[in-house]
Amino acid sequence: MPGLDGVELDTLFAPVAGAAVIALAVSGGPDSLALMLLAREWTRGGGRPRLVVYTVDHGLRPEAADEAAMVMAEAQSLGLAARTLRWVGEKPETGIQAAARKARYGLMAQTMLVDEAAYLLTAHHLGDQAETVLMRLAHGSGIEGLRGMDQIATVAGCRIFRPLLGVEPEALRDVVREAGLTPAVDPSNRDRHYERVRWRQLMPALEEMGLDVRRLGTFAARMADADTLAAEATESAFAALVHLGPSGDAEMPHAGLMGLPRMVGVRLLGRVLRLVGGDKKPHALGALEALHGKLATRRPLRATTLHGCLIQSDGMTVSIKTEGARNDRALLTAN
Repeated sequence: MPGLDGVELDTLFAPVAGAAVIALAVSGGPDSLALMLLAREWTRGGGRPRLVVYTVDHGLRPEAADEAAMVMAEAQSLGLAARTLRWVGEKPETGIQAAARKARYGLMAQTMLVDEAAYLLTAHHLGDQAETVLMRLAHGSGIEGLRGMDQIATVAGCRIFRPLLGVEPEALRDVVREAGLTPAVDPSNRDRHYERVRWRQLMPALEEMGLDVRRLGTFAARMADADTLAAEATESAFAALVHLGPSGDAEMPHAGLMGLPRMVGVRLLGRVLRLVGGDKKPHALGALEALHGKLATRRPLRATTLHGCLIQSDGMTVSIKTEGARNDRALLTAN
């Protein structure tokens, strides 16, 4: 009977216990097979959600069809409903992992509507969380990124729940071994072309220095706490300081912005820029910090652009307009 030492299944799956139907994303690898085994064990008791297993054949490797068939057979042997979803059509020559991920979640989101599944459970574990934190740290993320993956999130229209985010990967492999299953092996998990793989291969050296997956997971949880506090402070500052104009522009008192803790001030600027600038891809955190630094001199700021916005300050008021506003004024002057 599969289980995890010292971990109650009721605790792992408690956030989705009230759902009527939940879906499981199962690729056939050790982590997702463990998820399927653990979820099936949990639902043996009465009054639990009905499970439906989704496996995706991306059509990228010759073995993919056989792996999907294996998942179907194992799911059916456990008495679970299962579906194979296929990614058909043209495949990109570059960015294949990102494209496959988008296609996978899109297919599962569509099928969840048919099955009336409230959540999609994925097998992301503590090792995945550690790798995510390291990658984001290397990319210069702030605490919003360093919180890692959230246990509950929405991805490409799927309401995701990650019950194993605090479980070490070796424990999941033990579950699969004890069940006598042979997991599929995806060669891309060893391909150093992918950044995540390079971080994974670096983990043993980091562990020798005391930076193991458990410590990185704890760090992510602490960053999540800090991020929640910063988000609440930013919301309060937005309500108190930001005035939105009828044309979609925004103003805030220069002194009020500078009176905020730096992290809150930077986040407030980012929120206002996103609001005024629309859906343009936001700039990196460093660009926001640089803008905040210019404003911190308390001297007037000549018009500067960021995130599709025009930002300026006369020393009293910080104004933020769409970048097109400058072009509109130029046209009126020319006429």
